[in-house]
Amino acid sequence: MMRPAKRHFRALALATCLATCLLTGCAGLEDAPRPAAAQQTTAAQTPAATSQVRAPVAPPITTPWNSRISPASQQITSFAALAPAVDRSIAYAARKPANAVAVDQPGARLTWGQLHQSLTTFRRILPELDRDPTVLAKYFTWAPLATDTLLTGYYEPTIEVSRTRQGQYIWPIYRNPGASGKQHSREAIDYKGVLAGRNLELGFAKDPIAVFFLHVQGSGKLRYIEDGSTIYALFDGHNAHRYVGVGRVMVERGCFPEEEMSMQRIRRFLEENPSQVREYLTKNPSYIFFKASQTPPVGAMGVPVTPHASVAVDPGFVPYGTLLAVDGDLPGYPPGTGPGVERFTGFVMAQDTGCMRGNHFDLYLGPGEKAAHQAGLMKGTAKAYVLLPK
Repeated sequence: MMRPAKRHFRALALATCLATCLLTGCAGLEDAPRPAAAQQTTAAQTPAATSQVRAPVAPPITTPWNSRISPASQQITSFAALAPAVDRSIAYAARKPANAVAVDQPGARLTWGQLHQSLTTFRRILPELDRDPTVLAKYFTWAPLATDTLLTGYYEPTIEVSRTRQGQYIWPIYRNPGASGKQHSREAIDYKGVLAGRNLELGFAKDPIAVFFLHVQGSGKLRYIEDGSTIYALFDGHNAHRYVGVGRVMVERGCFPEEEMSMQRIRRFLEENPSQVREYLTKNPSYIFFKASQTPPVGAMGVPVTPHASVAVDPGFVPYGTLLAVDGDLPGYPPGTGPGVERFTGFVMAQDTGCMRGNHFDLYLGPGEKAAHQAGLMKGTAKAYVLLPK
């Protein structure tokens, strides 16, 4: 499934796919592409171990999405800030045959030429939208997708590491060992040291759970304790073992109810039961290898993804580059003190993929503790619309 020229696209795609599989228990991941979002949370920031005490959920919002959309509702500084992401989709659409069908949904059928027109018009009116969002109605109609959208999220973690094995920093983050090392399982690599002593380590972390979630996200950023410098750790392949959803295993064994399943709940259980960390993490024998980079990873469309503006999609459902509007809920933040949910209403572009099937969008949330918190809990329905040029 993966072509050598496309290897650098896989980290993001894999991140979305693995994060979804972690929570839903999808059976295996052979060689599927996944959007490589650079993910950024420290070990402490990676899905929190604290109990989720939720504030009361606000009453449902009944006003139409198009009458309340704003930069604030999309958690961006201005609509003009979307320009780089829109430009990337414009360039992608421009390379497609203008008369070929791009979007083919009930009530929303666009050729690549029409999609390109939509994107260029949207790009041109971004400054106007900042002054008056209702100006959108002069240029576009919006066609709702026929069914509700499953909305999940992915993020960019940062892990604190040491260049050498020392003190608590004993958990390696490995480069690809080549064919000779790919037959080994997670148990053999992390707990039996079969790759040790080969100078393959990008660094050593002090938290095995954080390293596991780095594998789940597919890429991330490493910050070295020696001098504070950082590098991106990008997806560079995996071993020959089948992916197993640890969250599903934990639910089946009664660690917590299925309705509580989240990255935060998995971390909390493991931190409360340290003697079982090895048992559960090694239930997933699949293992991810990384390469060092000074540039962030890109999504499956071949461009960097943009927080709160890029979504990973099933490209058989909507193609890369599609201009969409999404109206749904994100988990509230901070946990226990903020609102139960935050409404997200904004314009997004399909720029990545993972193991999504059909009407499932994975919203890239960017770096930081809030992004990690929300991505770990997100799994709800939303309304999505295709923007059609008038």
